Amino acid sequence: MPGLKQIEATKQLLVEGRDAEKFFEALIKAMALYDLQIQNFGGVDELQGFLKALVRSGEFKAKVSSLGIVRDAEDNPAAAFQSVCGALRNVGLAVPTQPQRAAELYPRVSVLILPDSSTRGMLETICLRAISDQPIMKCIDEYFDCIQTKVGALPKNLDKAKVHAFLSSMTRPHLTFGQSAEAGYWPFASPAFDSLKGFLIAL
Repeated sequence: MPGLKQIEATKQLLVEGRDAEKFFEALIKAMALYDLQIQNFGGVDELQGFLKALVRSGEFKAKVSSLGIVRDAEDNPAAAFQSVCGALRNVGLAVPTQPQRAAELYPRVSVLILPDSSTRGMLETICLRAISDQPIMKCIDEYFDCIQTKVGALPKNLDKAKVHAFLSSMTRPHLTFGQSAEAGYWPFASPAFDSLKGFLIAL
């Protein structure tokens, strides 16, 4: 489990993994949300342990007024939300009744499931929506159509595979997904990011 950073902001955003941490750092910088601090809780199975360490911190009780948690839906958005709620409940924090609706106790707690509360997928799914009108996507779709035809199967996580294919076409193909956000490869002005940005603003 990643280590807890010293709490420096009243609004804390917990995200899943290093790539998500780098991505959200780039996004909140672009949005100029200077009162928001990102914490990487690691994998989904590490969230409860991270929350336990967070709430035990004296700084948490003294400083934090709002807590947001972002998690990928993967194959089941409802189950992902319930998993986060269970972790919150087990450490004594307020539990929202649904994604993107804050539990109005102190501190306020909000949960965002990506790409949304009813669709399978992840952060990469939103990024692919944001570039869906770019010419390169036709090439990427044809590439995976070819794989399906020639090999008879597609990667298990097709959205991640398509993101890697997109990154491999860029001038710096060695960048990780998180680094690609810092490099400006994802158009944050796209409406595909509106719900995500609205969640961050509302924290």
